[in-house]
Amino acid sequence: MVSRKKAKGKERKAAKAMKEEEKENSSAAAAQQRELEGALELQMQRLIIDSLPSPCKHGFDPFPEGHTCDCLLKLYFATYYTGSSDPATAVLTAMRAVEDKYPEVLRDSSKMKQILSYFLSVGTDHILNGRDGAARTTVAVIIMFEEFIAFSVQKTQAVLHLQKLMEMLIADDHTLVSFFRKRITCSCLDKKHKEVKSIKKMGYCNNEKCPLPDGKVERSKMLYCTRCRYAYYCSRDCQETHWSDHREACKERAERNAKFEQEMRIRDQNSM
Repeated sequence: MVSRKKAKGKERKAAKAMKEEEKENSSAAAAQQRELEGALELQMQRLIIDSLPSPCKHGFDPFPEGHTCDCLLKLYFATYYTGSSDPATAVLTAMRAVEDKYPEVLRDSSKMKQILSYFLSVGTDHILNGRDGAARTTVAVIIMFEEFIAFSVQKTQAVLHLQKLMEMLIADDHTLVSFFRKRITCSCLDKKHKEVKSIKKMGYCNNEKCPLPDGKVERSKMLYCTRCRYAYYCSRDCQETHWSDHREACKERAERNAKFEQEMRIRDQNSM
């Protein structure tokens, strides 16, 4: 016969075991409930995300992995980021690498349109996210591609106008935003353009000894060399000061321009 003391001890142990079991069941139920709520919340988030429009790509239609344009861009960026710390030099080096590896792409207008559309999309995102420095470098890339196409492929100009590239690397916000806004197919930069349109558009004086801060001058007041149509200045004084440095390059570009214009006249006559 079990003593009363032992019986009470067994009852206490049984009650304790029951409480622990109930506690474990309660914890498991709570965990299951939290898991269910988490799953429902995740599902709701997915439904909300799926109901939203896709982020605007500003007219860019992504090309698939391994596409020729994709390979060209990978080579460009690999060369650019391992090259010079100077953005202009890095852009030129990357362009040479692309020209050596993919000359046929640079001469394919449809593929180049896709590539430029990619850079326009990237540059627009840079502006919208406050990365103006990166946007300026992206403009330099676009200009380099456009200049190459005009000079080497379409043959519509005698020389590469790298002055544009240099100016965009230090461009004011009005010039920067306007560049992309005119080229994208969406209205994503309309609000930003309203914010910066009061800023005066500035140009870059070619005279390295220009007395103006950073050699910047209001673009509407700039002068240009009428002989080569390449170098720009803030004043007649700066143009005269820079003449000794500019003379040889001016002569060469003027001769190339004259030769190019003569070839164009002959070409037009032959096509009549």
